[in-house]
Amino acid sequence: MDARTRIEELAGEAGFDLVRFAGAEALEGARAAALEARAAGRLADLHWMTDEWIERATDPAAFLAGANTVVLLAITGHAPDPERPDDRAQGRVARYARGRDYHRVFESKLRRVARAMGEELGGEARATVDYGPLLERPLAARAGLGWLGKSTMLLAPGFGPWVLLGAIATTLELVPDEPLRKTCGSCTRCIVACPTDAIAPDGGVLDSRLCISYHTIESREPIPLELRSKFGDWIFGCDDCLDSCPVGAGNAASHPDLAPATADDAFPPLAELLALDEAAFRERFRGRAVQRATRDGFLRNVCVALGNVGTAEDLEALTGALGDGASLVRGHAAWALGEVARRQGGGEEAAGTLAARLEVEEEAWVREEIEAALGTVRTGPG
Repeated sequence: MDARTRIEELAGEAGFDLVRFAGAEALEGARAAALEARAAGRLADLHWMTDEWIERATDPAAFLAGANTVVLLAITGHAPDPERPDDRAQGRVARYARGRDYHRVFESKLRRVARAMGEELGGEARATVDYGPLLERPLAARAGLGWLGKSTMLLAPGFGPWVLLGAIATTLELVPDEPLRKTCGSCTRCIVACPTDAIAPDGGVLDSRLCISYHTIESREPIPLELRSKFGDWIFGCDDCLDSCPVGAGNAASHPDLAPATADDAFPPLAELLALDEAAFRERFRGRAVQRATRDGFLRNVCVALGNVGTAEDLEALTGALGDGASLVRGHAAWALGEVARRQGGGEEAAGTLAARLEVEEEAWVREEIEAALGTVRTGPG
């Protein structure tokens, strides 16, 4: 059995759905695009993506000295939605984050394959998921595992954007696969579907400053006021561009660890989330990707979702959040109180609550949020 065939066999035994091989030459095009995106500010506050990081992440030989090949592996993550309760305001979690943290799922599988490659085939091997300094999407496109869609997601034939990627760089010299000769053609569904216009009109370029996934996962700052109403009920990530993609739309295959155990894992009741302190947050989302948002960032997201979909029944929870220990939560709770009261009524009571908080609030930007919310509730329903 040749080395390629054995690696494919090892990948299948480990539970990977797809495996392809790419040469380890530097990704010159991806490097230039990433450097240009950073210079233009489209990487927002991803400060760890420095020019030096980008240089390393686009050179497999910098990831593993002497690398000749990169093995790209994928598992599927398109578990269907559970039945959604309709008796309370709920948020939405991106599909990939509803079950176990996919990094944990991937890491053990990748290590198993990489270890076997060294033991059986004699080559050095180093594995990574998307936390490591190796850009896996352009490598996967080079390997023919899929093509880069207008959404910038990798689209795998039969699976579409619903694949999670890992990579193993190795010193083994293996025959690479050919890139696919596929494109999105004239399809613009992902561009139209994006609520915040984060995808460029012609596709292929994403502006993180407008991306719901960036703001609800990576950002530690207040969500820009002009974007909040466009976030809908998303509280961790966003699947709108993925859901709109026709490629692989009929395939609901998913690794079982990524499927939600309960409906609340996919659509958590929003009001009760606002009661989570640090310990309760860590316990509720133990082993889940949601922890990446941090407790304060996650409750910020919950407040924004309540501002968009909450009802008068949620005003009590938002009133409690107005006194939260984190200013990031207090400021967004004020905005949400104003929005719910404007839509649902109860402006007089909300105004009293906001005015009382304003008297004791010391954080300048939170005071500005409260004052703006007071202006909102005085406009009344509508």
